[in-house]
Amino acid sequence: MNVATSQEMREIDRRTIEEFGVPSLILMENAALRVVETLAARHPLAGARVAVVCGKGNNGGDGLAIARHLAVRMGADVTVWLAARPEETLSADAAANLAMAEKIGLTIHRIDGDIPADLASLLASSKIVIDALLGTGFRGTLEGVGASLVDAINAARTAGVFVAAVDIPSGVEADTGNVNGQAVSASLTVTFALPKIGLLVFPAADYVGELVVGDIATPRALLESVSARVTEAGDIARWLPARVNGRDANKGKFGHVTVFAGSAGFLGAAALSAEAAARTGSGLVTLAVPEGLLTAAMSVANPVVMTAGLPQTARQTFSSQALDEALALAAKGTAAAIGPGLGGVQDEGLRKFVREFTARCSVPLVIDADALNALSMEPDRGAAIIRGRAAATVLTPHPGEMGRLLGVSTAQVQEDRVGNVRAAAKTYGCVVLLKGARTLISNADGRLTINTTSNPGMATGGSGDVLTGVIATLLGQKLAAADAAAAGAYVHGLAGDLAAQDFGGAAGLIARDIIEYLPKAIGKCQ
Repeated sequence: MNVATSQEMREIDRRTIEEFGVPSLILMENAALRVVETLAARHPLAGARVAVVCGKGNNGGDGLAIARHLAVRMGADVTVWLAARPEETLSADAAANLAMAEKIGLTIHRIDGDIPADLASLLASSKIVIDALLGTGFRGTLEGVGASLVDAINAARTAGVFVAAVDIPSGVEADTGNVNGQAVSASLTVTFALPKIGLLVFPAADYVGELVVGDIATPRALLESVSARVTEAGDIARWLPARVNGRDANKGKFGHVTVFAGSAGFLGAAALSAEAAARTGSGLVTLAVPEGLLTAAMSVANPVVMTAGLPQTARQTFSSQALDEALALAAKGTAAAIGPGLGGVQDEGLRKFVREFTARCSVPLVIDADALNALSMEPDRGAAIIRGRAAATVLTPHPGEMGRLLGVSTAQVQEDRVGNVRAAAKTYGCVVLLKGARTLISNADGRLTINTTSNPGMATGGSGDVLTGVIATLLGQKLAAADAAAAGAYVHGLAGDLAAQDFGGAAGLIARDIIEYLPKAIGKCQ
């Protein structure tokens, strides 16, 4: 499913009007009808008391059209609260809908200055409150009348009133999903033509309620012109190779992943990545660890995983002397992963190993955890190394690692996850996956994918190591880097969701539970 930024949506609307000859009032009328139809499917509307809170822009125009249809077509008892002084100019389409609403005798209260002292109680006496105050152009922090109106709407929601947001809850930023202060907490959001990015990412996703996308007759070709999408199960079925059932099936047909991971005290991360690669369907998996940990690795790794020991430093992590052997191991396979459980990056031998291995590894590569940290210690050098790779590369940072890659704080990463994942992908010239609730994946050219599977129980040690193994297998099965990252995030999250469902909740999930449900998640998609 495609997803739009606010600017992309404005351009789509402009082209619909100018190139396809669809008047803007018709688009507004279609939007209003979609909201009314959605409400009618959920509530009896005849005689129902409905309050519509409108702004002076086109979002308010939508609200005025909705009010008219609720009253005329559905027989609802509608009151409009219009946040615009008499001397203020409404948008042209909002003004046209205001004139129509006045002609049919709708009760319209203009808010001139401060909101009425009893507005919160009046809204709370309604069955439905419709938020048509602010649209996708809003940025920043609500103040004054706008903030007071949002508070009144939210008070009604707390009192049990059903709140429906038009296109986007007021106070939510459409492109970042940020909420800087107050925002409407909706029971339902009906957005138009395409979802907006901000509706799908946190914190805004907590304000949206049920999300419905209304078709307002935008030409289909224009809906394909956007730069972001949400991964769906059908995408996974299309991307993943079908498992061969005939007599000619053999393990060589499904890839060979080599995982370079582990250090003293962190062999669990290595074992989880390797086992996840196997459970995702890799025909062969080799786990390479520092040589002094080989025996221990053999005891913790799944028996289906082959193991190898490479030269190590005094801290029992990979030494620069391991480079040639590591490159030869990787070249025997179809994809590799490096990073889980490597240990601290204080050791220059390890940092040199990571840099040289990344630069010279000839197969598609997933870079995670301490391998990312090693490369980010000299970010310009690390970026040049990754940009210079001939084979596909996927970086999988969590917000802290992303901050180090970009030279910003974790808080700054979280303030604009969409912008930062795109910036990292452009800087490093590869696919970047930013972990977290609603994982984001960006190509170097800025094309964005949003993942909506997963649950809070997956915020547990080792979950990211599992994701590394999943993506490595998909790379090894010849998926394009962006598809492998998107499919990996979806399948990983769905496995966690299925595990939580079977366990009766998310609490207590561990990384190995996710691994066990990977085959079921893949099967469900296919």
